Amino acid sequence: MDLNTKIFAKINALIGKNRFLDAFGRAGAEWAILAMAGWFFSSSLITYPSFRKSIFSFVILGSAWGIGMLINLGLAISVKSPRPYITDPNYKALVRALTSWRSFPSDQAMSAFVIFFTATFLKLPGFWGLLLLAFWVIWGRVYVGVHYPLDILGGISVALFTSLFVYSI
Repeated sequence: MDLNTKIFAKINALIGKNRFLDAFGRAGAEWAILAMAGWFFSSSLITYPSFRKSIFSFVILGSAWGIGMLINLGLAISVKSPRPYITDPNYKALVRALTSWRSFPSDQAMSAFVIFFTATFLKLPGFWGLLLLAFWVIWGRVYVGVHYPLDILGGISVALFTSLFVYSI
């Protein structure tokens, strides 16, 4: 068993042992990304009172996210890594993903870190808080059983690349 699978198996073994931990993991996996998006949009509107500058920050975020999703899809088609609960039926899953055929790279990790990196580059207030939420998202995705740790690292890498690319244009 490789290190990626060992780490996943250790985390996955925690499911069902603590109701609070299960709820916390599920909330991170499913809802924390919405808090991040709300934070980004709110802080953009507060930081840039000019509507044009606010729209500019939304365009940067949307462009980085869109390019990241296309890269993720291309990687998923070429790598073809199924979800952990498909690979081994002994693994538990608190949620079922919409697609079971692709696990690498994580779209949610990419989305969370695109929000964080874009907020960092734009120097939006409280961007470090977004980092905490992004870590909650990625931990939750592994905890609920839909991603291996390397899927998360792949998503973060795509987020960094696309955020840097779009911001540098």
